[in-house]
Amino acid sequence: MAGKVIDEPPVIVTEPNLFWKENARKLVGESISTIECVAKQIIVVTGLLEGLYFHAITFSNLRGSLNGCMLLVFLAPIVLWLASLFFAMWTLSPKAHDININSSRDSKKIFEVIVSEKHLKLKVAEALLLASFLPLLIAVYYYLTTKPPA
Repeated sequence: MAGKVIDEPPVIVTEPNLFWKENARKLVGESISTIECVAKQIIVVTGLLEGLYFHAITFSNLRGSLNGCMLLVFLAPIVLWLASLFFAMWTLSPKAHDININSSRDSKKIFEVIVSEKHLKLKVAEALLLASFLPLLIAVYYYLTTKPPA
């Protein structure tokens, strides 16, 4: 048994939906500033984490008691935070582009290049920041479950 086919004309919207058109314009116009805002937040967060972690290690009694893998585990968050900080700062770093101001095609192409480069750098900074939490959790677990050296 075949289904019934209803032949109705397609719905044609005579006016563009101004809300979505304005929304798209806003998304494109604010994309670079949004990426840079997130990069600035990552810079603040990594700076705070590095400061807190450094003070926690400084005031602990772990000096000289870590070696091998555990030393790497305790150093890994710092290395990952510094790398994340580097990529977040690189996201904010301006780059010169040759552009023909009379060509909208060139403007669009350069804009897309800038957004994609900044987005890639930001994603690397975010990934490094997130990756730092695994060795940080291992380090905290080790610190809380081992006895201090005598």
